[in-house]
Amino acid sequence: MIIEVDDYKKKISGYIPDKSEEFHSESAKLADKDFIQQLKTGKYKRIIFMAGGTASGKTEYSTSYLTKKDQLVYDGTLKNYEGFKIKLQNIKRYSKHEAKVKVVLIIPFDWVKAFEVFLNRDRKMNTITFFETQIKSKLTVVKILRETKTKVEIYTSYYEEGKNRLGYKRVKILSRNKIANLLEKTANSTIHIASQNGFEINL
Repeated sequence: MIIEVDDYKKKISGYIPDKSEEFHSESAKLADKDFIQQLKTGKYKRIIFMAGGTASGKTEYSTSYLTKKDQLVYDGTLKNYEGFKIKLQNIKRYSKHEAKVKVVLIIPFDWVKAFEVFLNRDRKMNTITFFETQIKSKLTVVKILRETKTKVEIYTSYYEEGKNRLGYKRVKILSRNKIANLLEKTANSTIHIASQNGFEINL
């Protein structure tokens, strides 16, 4: 099962795509509640958390490659490490058996193309959200790599010419510490780019 946070917005009375961001907090609460209910069923051997900025291709990846019945996928940006830790506690508390946990981080290869997709989607969000989610999701994964033993997989997403779809290439991780350092540098570089364009990111 895939729990896609943005899908829960459609269940909220008064929701319209033009004001998508105003409904995010409530939709996240609904998704978290459903996540716990699914954990209690004990059906899942694997729990997978998607991570990455908005318009990175997370949902496309999960619906294409993570549809096994024994997998529970939480499809959000994972921009908050404390929220991730709470979910780990819930897994330990409510799972009827010890499920394997994995984080899948999606990073767009072409930032310009991803930004164009972000601007042209039906679900409208503030421009700063694009930068904020790209940065914070990476910093969350940095902490996961450094402070937990949770398995992490990283993929770059790219547009396949002539096929009108996304492709994915896995990034080889030689060392958790090395990839954490690289992600941290990339996040800091993005903070600088955002600042140059008038967007101040509050971490």
